[in-house]
Formats: sequence, C-alpha cells, structure tokens
Amino acid sequence: MKPDRKNAPFLFFMAAVVILALLPQTKTWAVGIALVLGAAVANLVPSAAPADLGKMRKLALNTAVVLFGFGLNIRQVITVGGQGFWQTAVSLAVIISLGFFLLRFFRLDPATMKLITFGTSICGGSAIAAVSSVMKAKDEEIGVSMGVVFLLNTVALFAFPLLAGFFSLTPEQYGIWCALSIHDTSSVVGAAAVLGDASLSTATIMKLTRTLWITPIVFLLSLQRGEKGKLSVPLFIILFLLASVTASVLPFPAFFKSLASAGKVFMAVALYMVGFGLHSSVVKKAGVRGMLFGASLWSVSIVVGFLLASLS
Repeated sequence: MKPDRKNAPFLFFMAAVVILALLPQTKTWAVGIALVLGAAVANLVPSAAPADLGKMRKLALNTAVVLFGFGLNIRQVITVGGQGFWQTAVSLAVIISLGFFLLRFFRLDPATMKLITFGTSICGGSAIAAVSSVMKAKDEEIGVSMGVVFLLNTVALFAFPLLAGFFSLTPEQYGIWCALSIHDTSSVVGAAAVLGDASLSTATIMKLTRTLWITPIVFLLSLQRGEKGKLSVPLFIILFLLASVTASVLPFPAFFKSLASAGKVFMAVALYMVGFGLHSSVVKKAGVRGMLFGASLWSVSIVVGFLLASLS
C-alpha cells in the first residue's frame, strides 16, 4: 500500500485498533470495536479505504490464523480436527440439503441462493468466491450473496458472545458452536475469543476443518459441469499446521505464546478492514428476499451447530 493523504483516516484508526488489541482493559472486545470503527470510517469517509484493501484484509486474517497455530499443540489440533470432521460433515449436509430444498419457495435468483447456501454451510465469502468461479456466476449474483453472508456474519460476531450467557456450554463447546454456525473465520475467532483461549483454540481448529470442505465441494462442482477438477489445500492452513508442529517440538513456550498473542492483534486489524465492507450499499444490495433466505439457512445452522456442540 502506497502512502496517500486520503488514506490517513484509515491508517489512524487502524493504529487505534492495534492499541485497543494490546491494552488489557480493551483487548477482549477489540475485535467488535474494530468492526464498528471500520464501518464508521467506511460510511463517513468512503475515500479513506486503500485500493488494495481486499488483499490487505486477507493477509491480516491469514497471518492471524497462522500465528494462532503457535499457541496450539499438534496433538490437540489432530484430536479436535478429527472430531470436527464428522461434525462439520453433518452440518454441511444439513445446510446444503436445506438450501437446495428451499430453492422452490423463494422468489430469488437460483444461482444467488446456491451461493448463499455454500457461503452459509462452508466458510462465508471465501466459499462464495471459490464456488462462483466454477458456477460462472454473474457479478450481481456474487454481490447479493456476499452482502447477505457479510451482514449475517457481522450480527454473529456480537450475538454469539451474548447468547453464550444463556446456555451452559463449556468454553470448548462454545468454540465448536461458533465454528459450526458462524460464516467467516474472522467472526468465528472474534466471537470465540470472548470466552478465553480454550474456546478460541477449539474454534480455530474446528473452523479450519470446516474450511477444508471447500476443496471437495469445488472439485465435485467442477466435475458436475464437465470441467477438470483440482484438489488443493489453502496455503495458510498448511502454515498453521507447521506453526503448531514447530511449537510442539521446540522448547520456547514463552516465545510461541507471544506469537499466538500477536495473532489476536492481527485478527483485530482484519476485523477493522472487514468493517469497511459494511457500507450502506451492501445492505441495499442484499435485499429483503436475500436476507430472508440467508437468515432462514443461518437459523437452522445455529440450531444444528448448538446440538452438535452439546454432544461433544
């Protein structure tokens, strides 16, 4: 990102977010504050956003996830990830089946509803981006589905920590619930962090397990359309696993703990950048029908995720 005077508000409040994420008094809610700050700046000073904001947001988020790996023992990753395979598979099957069933009842473009379905069942905007390229979706269809998932994802960041107080879930169960029911990784981590490191670590591993489902889904969709399918694993997940292995075998616990803590700062910065997507135009683009369809799927996802978490 090249320095530009018009980006000054963006940089100023990003620095403020970093400070909030470091201060003991505010670090717990830094991600939520960061999201609100980002949305406020985006709507009050639209020109403040840098041109390469999307790349910066992705880099900050992926860096945060990799750094979280230094705070996890590889045995824990394997245990939770193995458990998460069947839980994410059940959740995925229910939401995708429901989404395709509801196609006949909503007066909305079928391609848009399919994109919202995959975004809700797998990993939000990342899933929509991956699936849309295979489906050859139009810009308008992608825009509407992204808007719906993004708005619901934002609601989840604030709603789940509040809902946690009404149910007798352990921190680990709460982390599983967040990972199975919230769309994007950023909000999963942000919501789970409120209940502490146990919840955060479980949610991170479980969410990455859920994210991996994007590979076979895209592969199968490609084959269905007569194209050559390709299997691949996101680089940041590989780096996350390497970080966990490194922290498990080398005797530098204090150093690795510091790296994991730095991940929370990067996550707050990522949420600040996510907030820039909460522009008034996004709300208009999502529309009432799109929001109703997305909310219907998400409501079921919340219930299914809660039941699966309770059984853990």
